[in-house]
Amino acid sequence: MPERILFSDAVTTLPGARLFRAAAALSILASAGCYEQLSDPITETDGRVTVTNDETILADRMTYSEEEIPIDAPELGSFPAVMMAPARAPSSVNLLLVASVKSPSILGTRLQATSVSRRSSAAFLVSYNLQGSPYLGAADYLLNWIGRFPVILSGLEFNDSDVSAVALDGTAVYSAQATNDDGFATPAAIERMRFGFLGIRLENNARFDLSSFTATSVRTHGDIVYVTTGSNGHLYALNSRDLTVLGQYPLEDARWVDIDEENDRVVVVQGTPGRISVFEEGVFPGGSMNLLNTFTFEGADVPESKSTVEIVDGKAFIAAGPEGVQVMCLDNGSIIGSVPIPDPESLGLDPSVVTTNAVTVDGDLMFISNGEAGVYAAAGAEDFDDSGCAPQSISVIGQLRFGDLESVNHVDYRSGVLFVAAGLGGVKIVAVTALP
Repeated sequence: MPERILFSDAVTTLPGARLFRAAAALSILASAGCYEQLSDPITETDGRVTVTNDETILADRMTYSEEEIPIDAPELGSFPAVMMAPARAPSSVNLLLVASVKSPSILGTRLQATSVSRRSSAAFLVSYNLQGSPYLGAADYLLNWIGRFPVILSGLEFNDSDVSAVALDGTAVYSAQATNDDGFATPAAIERMRFGFLGIRLENNARFDLSSFTATSVRTHGDIVYVTTGSNGHLYALNSRDLTVLGQYPLEDARWVDIDEENDRVVVVQGTPGRISVFEEGVFPGGSMNLLNTFTFEGADVPESKSTVEIVDGKAFIAAGPEGVQVMCLDNGSIIGSVPIPDPESLGLDPSVVTTNAVTVDGDLMFISNGEAGVYAAAGAEDFDDSGCAPQSISVIGQLRFGDLESVNHVDYRSGVLFVAAGLGGVKIVAVTALP
């Protein structure tokens, strides 16, 4: 494989850069040992990427609130009757909107939030892109809950690349991109940007070109970065230190990757038709990957659509497009549970805009993004993280009623906090309390 890593240079400090950072952040990052103490700029650019590490500038895009989010129980006929006796009533789940993140604008154009990735309950990333032309993208790194409110610590803007998804580890941010860089054979790319003690830095960032028209997802695990690409694409395993390829495997229409950490498996959802491919984690024979199984499921049959997969307790929770949520046992590929999409007619929506593109679970709660139908909550009869591959009894609680919610691209729920990537509506951060 030829060397195709591009390093940024000619970094320029922009006017107005602030030289202040909290002493606690300085000591934490300096003590990590892997952070190089670089020069001081808080805001910098190389002409292609602009980084802002000034919370006072980025705070203009944050709004804090204590707004209750109602849950509307499903209307009669909007779901099959079996889904109408929820394990939890809408009144047993309390939702409080605590913060909203306004999508950034580049060249006067508002971007849409595409995904959320969390390393912990106090550190997460958001990705943004522009639907259609030109290639424009961004990412926000949010950190340090002050009370229960997050702040944007760093903001990235790319004037030549869409960003489909993001991930982070202890040293770097990774973005799955589609770029118009004519130095790459195809638009798909992965970019790594390092943390310095002042935030995300341009120095020593690197990009690697990939197959296909776009990189669709990225997931870190230890010192490995897993990336998927779409049409005529692959699953890649890259060394996080230098982005060299450890292994790769051709996968058509690979849409999302997650890790089954308990069983050392890498799981990829594919579309058109819907498939789950399961690989042995960390094993790369001859530069390839060890495919353990491929299982099929109904759905994920809309071209160029998003379909996420989240792995919990040996189960794959699959966003299957027009087939709603499919729950698969990864040991044998059997479908052990499902949640259908809501009926578009009952919502007054065109069927083409009501599709399940992301699903997330924690405890006995499930949150589902259904495109322009918004976010729905569901509940399992048992905790999803402790129910194994037994048949999953899942009931719809209802639709979350946001006042200004746009079409939803992604949801992420952990430790009582729900993140909603709401397209042009930015990001909603919701505190979730499940009442007994």
